[in-house]
Amino acid sequence: MPNVIDVGDVTARRGELKKGVIKGIELVNNVSIDIPVLVMNGVEEGPTLLLMSTQHGTEIQGIEVIRRVMRERLNPKSLRGAVIGIPVGNPLAFMHHQYLSWIDNLDVGRVRADMPRGNTTERLAYALWVEAWSKADLIVNIHCNTRPDSLIYQAINIANSKTREKLERMAEAFGVTTIVYDTPISEDAPPTLGNMAVRKGVPVILGELIDGRWISEPSTSVGVRGVLNIMRVFDMIKGEAEPQRGFPIVPGVNRSYGIVRANRGGLIRFFKKPGELIMQGEVLAEIYDLYGDIIEEVKMPVEGYVWAYPCGQSLGTSGSLQAVQIGANIAYAFTHEKG
Repeated sequence: MPNVIDVGDVTARRGELKKGVIKGIELVNNVSIDIPVLVMNGVEEGPTLLLMSTQHGTEIQGIEVIRRVMRERLNPKSLRGAVIGIPVGNPLAFMHHQYLSWIDNLDVGRVRADMPRGNTTERLAYALWVEAWSKADLIVNIHCNTRPDSLIYQAINIANSKTREKLERMAEAFGVTTIVYDTPISEDAPPTLGNMAVRKGVPVILGELIDGRWISEPSTSVGVRGVLNIMRVFDMIKGEAEPQRGFPIVPGVNRSYGIVRANRGGLIRFFKKPGELIMQGEVLAEIYDLYGDIIEEVKMPVEGYVWAYPCGQSLGTSGSLQAVQIGANIAYAFTHEKG
């Protein structure tokens, strides 16, 4: 860990907390849209942890998580290592209350991050990589499901041997339902922020809080507790990991099954809660038309669980209306591996 950490226009020396921006992009009227950043440099050696929120502009819970962790819970004088906090990873999406960048409708986490002369969102991704992601040893990327009745969970990809052990430690420490993926990053996989981090050997855990458009409980406390637990496990701060509590947790290894889609269009009502065990073939929702007639019973395709009901997709995001068109996402399903 260097004595001085430079991120964007921020220079933080040992024992300092500084704030500033990572230079972003320029609009047609020459206004600069920059990425806010906090940098805390501890007094002792340790890893550099990156916390990023609001990759999607309507998912704001992580902003409060980062504020509480870096402004209330941590002290640079007793920190081993460093913490970089990016409250809003995609300011273009956030400023218009949209899921994706309002200029090109792209996701800063899914575009190429190696394009300094790319399109608008690619340039934001490039700035994030050069100034922050490439400087981290551990990354927590904080997302949110829109609906407050969703299941708080985390996702890890354990396919890369260079990051697997650390990811499993991070997930155990964060302490919520874990969705495990085993998807190797191929040679021709696009150089997104996440893929570039994996190739560099940096573990990235994706945390999904709930009630994304509001700063509310239990999301903020869960996020703060989870981040501090990771820091304790990696010896960045003192103390024992604290168990998560007050919300459903499906323990053990869980794997994503896929998306349950609507075969008819109409209004929808749900019968099963996220995190509740659902047997294969059970009706989890029904779709009815504007006259009140039931036109589809939505059945669970596999024994397992739902982590969220995205419902009514609009403008590349979810959580608009309690209504669906044919082919719309109804539920995100996952299975549990026993034993």
